Amino acid sequence: MRRLLSLLLVTAACSSTTNTQGGVAYTDVQGCDAKDPICNGNLTFGDTTGGASDVSGTDGASSGKDASVADQNAIDATIADGTDASASDVDNFFDDAATVDDTADAGATDGVCNARTKIIYLVTKKQLLLSFDPKTQAIKTVGALNCPGAVGSPFSMSVDRNADAWVLYTGGGMSLSGGGLYKVSTLDASCQKTSYVPNGQGMELFGMGFTANAPGSQDETLFVTGTKAASLTKINSTLATIATPAATLTKVGTLDIAGGCDLTGNGKGELFGFFAGTTPPTVRQIDVATGATVGMPWKLPEDMTTGVLSWAFAQWGGEFYMFVKNVLADSSDIWKLDTTTSLSTLVLQGIGHTITGAGVSACAPTSKP
Repeated sequence: MRRLLSLLLVTAACSSTTNTQGGVAYTDVQGCDAKDPICNGNLTFGDTTGGASDVSGTDGASSGKDASVADQNAIDATIADGTDASASDVDNFFDDAATVDDTADAGATDGVCNARTKIIYLVTKKQLLLSFDPKTQAIKTVGALNCPGAVGSPFSMSVDRNADAWVLYTGGGMSLSGGGLYKVSTLDASCQKTSYVPNGQGMELFGMGFTANAPGSQDETLFVTGTKAASLTKINSTLATIATPAATLTKVGTLDIAGGCDLTGNGKGELFGFFAGTTPPTVRQIDVATGATVGMPWKLPEDMTTGVLSWAFAQWGGEFYMFVKNVLADSSDIWKLDTTTSLSTLVLQGIGHTITGAGVSACAPTSKP
């Protein structure tokens, strides 16, 4: 789940302070004078090649395969270079049968979720697949994407309950007109192209999120929301579904908030959007049947998306994680929204990667472990 923006580059004075926005307290680690142009939310979509660069030499291992990937759920198995198929939690390369009992987890209750479905996955501008464990805040390299025929860079991502990631590419050229949709193994980042035909329903670029079809259900749906690339931050986006594995797109409705959003789902059958372009930025629940937003939004600190170039979004443990890079930063920061207190805090600053997509399975916890 992700957006990528280009803004007018304006110098802004920043400081560390604590503020209250709309009655909601939050930790303000960068600060920003709301009168500065860069704080006004004047977001214009465009080519991102002229934006802030990634941290040189930090966005991945020298080879996408030389980092060992440790199993993220305390199962005593180490998967070396993504090729050790003897690990007890690995059954097959793709669509591996889930073997890890989930009954003690706070998320899905079907008892058959694979261990790799319990954490958040991230994809970077430089085409690395990473894992992020919210419990330990550990970020690990799964591998480098080498998707056949892919054009552009990863734009958004979600993860299904079989521990496979679905990654949308931007496509080529200045227009970022939408590329292919790929299925990526969270075991070693191996990649295969789906039959998805780009630009369905006029949706050139979109965020996405899997959610269960009902609380605790083993059936799930991939929701996407987007529009034409040039209009992504300006008009109300379309909400649609993509049938898996057929990868056919069907329109559901139109969001009632302009500016588009990134999506995340959960094991309860709920769908949420991170609206980085609203003032202040917000997280809102979305009706999966109509696209209408539901209830009161969670308000986020305005400086979270000040000068935003890319952002991604995922639910875990009943809380929301935002992965945001602004124009003055070398790499993405990780924020967390506590839905009980509405408190937003900075979890990690400058993680050394530009995150362009985040994905979490409907098997992930939906309440604090």
